[in-house]
Amino acid sequence: MGDNQQMYSLTPAGLVQSLRAPLSVIECELLVVPWFEGEEPSSVPGLDAASGGEVARALASREFSGKPFECFGATIGDRGWRARRLLLVGAGPAADCGAEMLRKVAAAAGLSVRARRVERAAFALRGSGDDIERAQAAAEGLVLAQFNVGGYKTGDVPAPLLPAWTVVAGDGTDESRLRSAVERGRLLGECSNLAKGLANEPGNTLTPREFAARASAIAADGGAAVEVLDEHQIERLGMGLLLGVGRGSSEPPRLMVFRHEPPGAPAGPVLGLVGKGITFDTGGISIKHADGMERMKSDMSGGAAVAAAMRAIARLGAPIRVVGIVPAAENMPGGRAIRPGDILTSASGKT
Repeated sequence: MGDNQQMYSLTPAGLVQSLRAPLSVIECELLVVPWFEGEEPSSVPGLDAASGGEVARALASREFSGKPFECFGATIGDRGWRARRLLLVGAGPAADCGAEMLRKVAAAAGLSVRARRVERAAFALRGSGDDIERAQAAAEGLVLAQFNVGGYKTGDVPAPLLPAWTVVAGDGTDESRLRSAVERGRLLGECSNLAKGLANEPGNTLTPREFAARASAIAADGGAAVEVLDEHQIERLGMGLLLGVGRGSSEPPRLMVFRHEPPGAPAGPVLGLVGKGITFDTGGISIKHADGMERMKSDMSGGAAVAAAMRAIARLGAPIRVVGIVPAAENMPGGRAIRPGDILTSASGKT
């Protein structure tokens, strides 16, 4: 992998765990509780009293109302509770807070807790629907909030403090299924962050060759088989379209092939994933407008998503065969760049 591995380093194992217990016994610096619009202070037994009436006061004064992603913090003074501080996060109407909404609420909570530089936090599962589904969504949202966009910042920029999270479910939840759901959510969030880390890289560091090296390492780490074809192999296969796109650049193209073929998987159907991997797209001879050109570094986001998805699929042991294809090239103007009207021949022989 490249010199900037820290930009998309893997989430430390065990950063998000699960627990089935009453909220009062959760030992953490900060307890996060999703709160619904229109809820009474007594909705979570003992919570208002533990905060010295701060929950009721905030609701009565409309300082906090439970609207989506609002945050309200208070101290927990009751020594019968193990958490020291409380953070309420608005989750909107209770009937609308299924897994998808809870994922967003958890991400908002994660960002807020990161800003508070808390080391240990807990997230209470609340909302409609199945506890197991919500546990996965919450874990995914918490991990998504760990993504760091400031990897290239220099100077006195403190490294982000990533809290250790505990996802807390009620006593009626199956503990084994809860643990599996949280681990699955953690993995999906982690893979999403890996894809975002690649997509966030500038075009001068993430050339097609570097993209292939990093994406291959991500997929292989999950257990997917990886094959990377260089420009000579691509040419022997007659892939004139891919060669044509990259012809104006001094950076040669690459073709990544990822495979997940678990033992015992049926011969078909085979799931195919194809992701665009243009590491920078100037438009070539038909050059794009300067306004917004810097965003063309993300023209490889589809390829990053495929590499990260192959990692997740292999780690989760999906019981089907999957093939991921990512053609990578840099589209630049130059003396060898293709011209509008040029005829290229594809690998299938079609012009």
